[in-house]
Amino acid sequence: MNEDLPVSDGPPEVIAPARRRHARQYNPLPRILVLVTASVLLTAAFWAGFTFQSTYANAGGEPAEVLVATWMRDNNMGPLVAKLEDVYYTYINTPDVGGTPTVSADITAEDNAGLDPEDLQPSDPPSAMRAVVPSAIPSPIVTPVVEHLNPPPPITSPVPNPEPQEGLWQPVGSRVAGLPAMYVARVRADNVHTSYYASVLWIDTSLTKAMFIPGFEEPGGPNPFNGALPKELWPIVLANFNGAFRLEDSMGGYYYGGEMVKPLVDGKASTVVYKDGSIKVGKWGRDLQMSDDIQAVRQNLNLIVDKGVSKVSSATDNVIWGATTDKESLAWRAAIGQLADGSIIYIGSPFLSADGLANTLVGAGAQEAMVLDMNTWWTAGFYFRHKKNGTPLCRKLDPSLAEGCDRFLYPYKRDSFQFLANAPMSP
Repeated sequence: MNEDLPVSDGPPEVIAPARRRHARQYNPLPRILVLVTASVLLTAAFWAGFTFQSTYANAGGEPAEVLVATWMRDNNMGPLVAKLEDVYYTYINTPDVGGTPTVSADITAEDNAGLDPEDLQPSDPPSAMRAVVPSAIPSPIVTPVVEHLNPPPPITSPVPNPEPQEGLWQPVGSRVAGLPAMYVARVRADNVHTSYYASVLWIDTSLTKAMFIPGFEEPGGPNPFNGALPKELWPIVLANFNGAFRLEDSMGGYYYGGEMVKPLVDGKASTVVYKDGSIKVGKWGRDLQMSDDIQAVRQNLNLIVDKGVSKVSSATDNVIWGATTDKESLAWRAAIGQLADGSIIYIGSPFLSADGLANTLVGAGAQEAMVLDMNTWWTAGFYFRHKKNGTPLCRKLDPSLAEGCDRFLYPYKRDSFQFLANAPMSP
């Protein structure tokens, strides 16, 4: 027995081989992806907030959905806006089928609203007019002969049994030289969506002068009025209504005050305002050419009515009559048209297809017509009566127009057409 060996009370110890330990390797990629994604989202949010602030600052009373659509268009998201608007008009804001209008075709009550009996008494001509009319009439019993135009024949309704006053021209607004310078007619645009009127404003161009006011944002170029009708002209304003599409969507050009802001395009629908206050609607290069007496040329798409015929054809004419909604969408739409005698008509109403718009223009006698801006808020037409002191009282051409009845009197981002009296007025 070897006494040098250690004594053990248990079984001999088994020494296991050392385990191989693998170091856990750190992968930074997921964290980097999270950080990058968060940074992109934060940057996008900051950019969106910063750029939207500019749009919001020039809101001018526009509702939230209009502000968002404007911001998206300002930031190269126009095609997405177009898709969203198509969905909106197809599935959300859909018109009723059948039924009768909830508003009256009789304009009398709307036209007289806000006038006191004393306002209907004769008064001196507004100061804005005194520079262009004689200071005195030679004799109180002499009535000067004033050239004027007559409104067109009544518009035939597509509905078999029209409502009272439907399609009939009714005098509205302040009188010029004692004569009505404007008439309004309301008529259904089709025989399916019979709950809605298209409201049509007729303007006697022999009693009025036209004026084009650029907006402080659109269509760019010279902006002498900051988008507002000069206040000294308020006592003689008779009507104003929206201009055309954003210039980038117009498929045409624009000229104002001696500056070619964007080259004019032959063949495109054009509305020309001359320095003497006359106005013409037609096709550029065929009916209209550049001359020294032109103040403004606004182009927008193709003529929707040409030589008295609707130019809305097949359902495939998607972007011809609206860069954001196709021709079948029943949306707020507007147009300016000219009759053979030179008088002007304007339509601005909801639930109009391009076809319904064109047919109503033709029914009112338009020989040429150009579409104007469209969709809620951007379609807006107004006419005016005046109190004895010259204060204009605004009337909406269509009662369902969004807020902002006098928007074209104040600084505004979009362009407008204005019509002023060219002779003494009376309420």
